[in-house]
Amino acid sequence: MTSEQKKMLRVQISSETEKVGEAQTQRAQHIDKVLPGWEIIPFARRTDDDDVACWTGSKVVVIDDWDLWPDENGMPIRRVGREYSTMEEWFLAAARDFIEFDWS
Repeated sequence: MTSEQKKMLRVQISSETEKVGEAQTQRAQHIDKVLPGWEIIPFARRTDDDDVACWTGSKVVVIDDWDLWPDENGMPIRRVGREYSTMEEWFLAAARDFIEFDWS
């Protein structure tokens, strides 16, 4: 690979990384807006639905940040699709789900 090709590859990778970073930032801002006070950090999402894995500081919760139900005061009800006590537990479940996913 020539030095020019390496340079182009670095530019391409950098550009893709920036896009991913921008998408993560937008998702985090959206979650802060629609779920104020939850103080969760999104770190992974499914591409076949709206599920987002978020870190609470002590565990992983999986939420759908677009399917929100308000309480009587108009605040979103905390609906957690799944909850994992450790990052390892979530990762193993995500890996199993990936292996078992119907790709057809």
